Amino acid sequence: MTDFTITEDFPKNEIEFDARFLDPTNCYDYLFKQKWPNGFICKKCGHSKCWVSSRNLYICTQCEHNHSLTAGTIMDSSKKPITYWFKAMWWFTTRKSGVNAVPVHTQCLTEYPATCFRTQ
Repeated sequence: MTDFTITEDFPKNEIEFDARFLDPTNCYDYLFKQKWPNGFICKKCGHSKCWVSSRNLYICTQCEHNHSLTAGTIMDSSKKPITYWFKAMWWFTTRKSGVNAVPVHTQCLTEYPATCFRTQ
């Protein structure tokens, strides 16, 4: 297995992570910057202006094509809050010894264990 290098301002510990990603808006902002580092570009018509719906869909002002920040990811169609997903991904990517389902379940405040992040 190869190591990877984090090339961005990645939180160094859980306190920094919580300060940065406790708010859903910050999570969506992060995903936006990952998907469109140079700003929004419609994949259908190439237009660069959009508006954001109440469901966090980015809608092109020219062709009205909907763009989802979570489409094609494990978060796609999930009813769980985006902050839950970010926290779970933090745990899975920062723990050297792996992650047990019990702490994930405790933080999700939901059924145990496999249904915590079921997407369907």
